[in-house]
Amino acid sequence: MSESTPPSVKFVPGVCPKCGGQLEVDPTQEAAVCKYCGTPFIVDKAIQNYNISNAHIDHVDKVTVDMKGSVDSVVGFFEREIDKSRESRREDKKIEAENQKEFLRSSWKIFLVMFGVVIVMWVLGNLLGFFK
Repeated sequence: MSESTPPSVKFVPGVCPKCGGQLEVDPTQEAAVCKYCGTPFIVDKAIQNYNISNAHIDHVDKVTVDMKGSVDSVVGFFEREIDKSRESRREDKKIEAENQKEFLRSSWKIFLVMFGVVIVMWVLGNLLGFFK
């Protein structure tokens, strides 16, 4: 217990919502920081996570699990990720097409300059009588 903690405060067990580290939290506080990963968290959630992770069931007569919401959530997540991936590929293809166009433009410019140099040299060579 630190010097700033009143002696009457009793810490309760909790679980960090990010790293799962076992914590001792002050239930009178609203928030705290995990000593393992440094993540700030709400104390009530850490206590609830601890209670859920340490809960045990003695007897169950009937269990009903609604999978539709979970399945819809997972399918929706994958659809969004696929859409992001497709959009990223489209953008990459656009950039690649622009790069190819620029390369062709540059190649043509170089070709035309070189062709012009050859023509000028040929004309000068003929005028000066180098090719007789």
